[in-house]
Amino acid sequence: MYDNKLLKKTIKYRLSYSGTKETDILYRNIFLKNFDKFQRKDLLLLKNLFEEFSDNEIYLFLTQKTKLPTKYKTFLEKNINEK
Repeated sequence: MYDNKLLKKTIKYRLSYSGTKETDILYRNIFLKNFDKFQRKDLLLLKNLFEEFSDNEIYLFLTQKTKLPTKYKTFLEKNINEK
């Protein structure tokens, strides 16, 4: 299991270097601006989201072009609306 410092470092890297400019910008605007406020459960949700879905799929969720997965709905909606 990840300790908090390693978990934050891993996720922050993943959010900063997704592979496409569009998702990098979206991740920065939605997640990175509030990153220090995330609790461990939020970080674990993000980690699982990245393991379960591709950047393209996440992009579609965040731009509300595809229905949000139930497991991540509350977390994603909260962060999308704080943007």
